[in-house]
Amino acid sequence: MDQEVLVNAFRRTAEQFERLYGPVDLLLLIAPDEEAIDSWNVLISAHGLDSLPLGQAVSRVSETLRKTLKKSLWPVIARTTVLRTNDPFVQAFTRRYANLQPGSTLQAVSVSGVDIPKAVVVEANRRAA
Repeated sequence: MDQEVLVNAFRRTAEQFERLYGPVDLLLLIAPDEEAIDSWNVLISAHGLDSLPLGQAVSRVSETLRKTLKKSLWPVIARTTVLRTNDPFVQAFTRRYANLQPGSTLQAVSVSGVDIPKAVVVEANRRAA
């Protein structure tokens, strides 16, 4: 799957997340290994999801993904992860990579003790504390 097509599709989805759940602090596509191009863990952190129980937040995110992404993109989503905006990983990532542009790729990085083989940034917004 072409990375630019993927990022553009997820940026449109990020806009929908913003409308539904307020500011999105982080939206990443994380691959299980450095070579993967068609299997992604969608990680999202948005203020409006913080107040929901985790299972309900994951369900809402999955539903939004199905409604906003083309059906041809569904198979590339292997997993959906929702993190609270005050999660140490979210805060560390947005501080460390605050200036990355959408579509930026990170390879073999560790953030807050979490090893990431490969990630594509869709949104990473550093908010004032």
